[in-house]
Amino acid sequence: MNWDDEQLLRLEADAIYGLTEEPGRSLPGVRDPKVRAVWSWSPRARVFAVRPDTAEPEGWPEQTQPYAPGEPPRALERLAEETGAAPAAVSGGPSYVFPGTFAAPPPASLPLITSDEDGERAAAALTRPGNWEPGEWGELIAGELGEWAMAVHDRAPVSICFSPAKNATAAEAGIWTRADFRGRRLAPAVVAAWSERERRNKQVLFYSTSAANHASQSVARTLGLTPLGWIWTLR
Repeated sequence: MNWDDEQLLRLEADAIYGLTEEPGRSLPGVRDPKVRAVWSWSPRARVFAVRPDTAEPEGWPEQTQPYAPGEPPRALERLAEETGAAPAAVSGGPSYVFPGTFAAPPPASLPLITSDEDGERAAAALTRPGNWEPGEWGELIAGELGEWAMAVHDRAPVSICFSPAKNATAAEAGIWTRADFRGRRLAPAVVAAWSERERRNKQVLFYSTSAANHASQSVARTLGLTPLGWIWTLR
């Protein structure tokens, strides 16, 4: 299926934050209780969603604001003022779409395992990273949180890509690399391996990061991910 920008923006916002259609309201609602509003835009489209318990902005001229990557949307800044939120409550970063295939997935400098039967057995014998709670870790390695890929060193995972956000159609990549293994270009290899697993289940795969996370943006460039736009939130 060929997706246009508005469909992609809406699909990713729904996968991450959950969108609803609210009776009597012109804008989609946001299910995530930690987020008051989401503004997702590209050069060709934009999606604005507001939590159902927040009043919709009236006559928002910001709808015509020219696309400006890296510049907070005025609609969220105005909503922050109206709701008394601090300016820092508005944050965002770039968003990308995975291509159908990678021309040459980056090589891994460490062994990789993925969420197939052999990988799940191997993961069960690994030392759990300290930033994962036991129950959550058990769900991850059993595949209950979606597909995953890991780079392994000394019987411990040191870089993990998994599916922290998803819906029936799309999944969003989540990447973690242990501090002492960062800078070794493990993340691109692990993300590529994850995508090969998850693309069997989902029609579209997304990757997004924060404006300040230049290392994460470098992963997207290394993999040749297609820039989509920017996602901004008001929390």
